[in-house]
Amino acid sequence: MIKTNYILAVVFIIEMAMLLLLLVTTSLPIAILFGILWGMANGFERIGMNVIWPDYFGRRYIGSINGVGMTIIVLGSAFGPLPFGVGFDTFHSYTLVLVFSLIFPIIGIVCSLLAKKPNKAKLAGRLN
Repeated sequence: MIKTNYILAVVFIIEMAMLLLLLVTTSLPIAILFGILWGMANGFERIGMNVIWPDYFGRRYIGSINGVGMTIIVLGSAFGPLPFGVGFDTFHSYTLVLVFSLIFPIIGIVCSLLAKKPNKAKLAGRLN
């Protein structure tokens, strides 16, 4: 059995590969490869997150946690393109913004590998 935090680390590695691939995408086959990697990363991420939310935070507040998570996703979708637009307008290229964007999957890899599944018995003892 593969630990879910390792699955998320692989997702972040794929995302790094995608960002690097965008730096050299000049043809249709490379763009198709990007799309395949994007689909793989999203599929693994959805599987991982659907396991991690209840395992790490419990089922009692899963709706609230998913609501906050979805709000952050929507905000990221809304404001995420802004740095790319500003970067392109400033530098006439996406290269610098793509390179700086690599910091986010690197942070994700570190956080996912450092994450420890909570010990529910130990937590229950602290709450009593």
